[in-house]
Amino acid sequence: MIETLSLDPILYRNKYLCVYSAIEKYLQENNIIILSGFINFRLKSYMKLLDETIDLCVNTFLIEREYFEFINMLRMYINSKDSSIEHVHLVYVNSDSLLIDNDKNIIPLDKNVFNAKYLSDISFSNNDFCLNTLLTLIPLRLTIHLINSFEDEFINTLKLIFEDRVSICTDCDICHVYSVTHNVKS
Repeated sequence: MIETLSLDPILYRNKYLCVYSAIEKYLQENNIIILSGFINFRLKSYMKLLDETIDLCVNTFLIEREYFEFINMLRMYINSKDSSIEHVHLVYVNSDSLLIDNDKNIIPLDKNVFNAKYLSDISFSNNDFCLNTLLTLIPLRLTIHLINSFEDEFINTLKLIFEDRVSICTDCDICHVYSVTHNVKS
């Protein structure tokens, strides 16, 4: 899932410093304050800071909305198609994924990007190919073996897409084999 917006503490502190310094400077030069004029003319930097914060919030909202629309579209897709495999194991080591079937055979990742000659400026990660393969196979069950016990954005996305088909594992025979193979300490 996309990280939610959190205001930068420095930005948050600057908001108060901006207002405080403007009031202090104004009162050193004047005995009275006309609030509407003060806000319109002396707090321009504060208003700019507010505009930037609002832009950041709106952009974050739009990105999150598009992300969840994409997730919902993928959910509808997998729920409308028949599964071609009962169970897939995703071994996730150091943010890299490997798919294996129930017989412990490696499932090759589908790296066909629809004649990608026109997508030369787009790079795809191994996880993109893994998701593409999972969407092709549409497993009835997906077990994610977290070798380094870390759920990142990719794992959270898989959990959102495949919902109740997903189970997380950190301690089984497969986990032990791949943790030894990759020298990952438990």
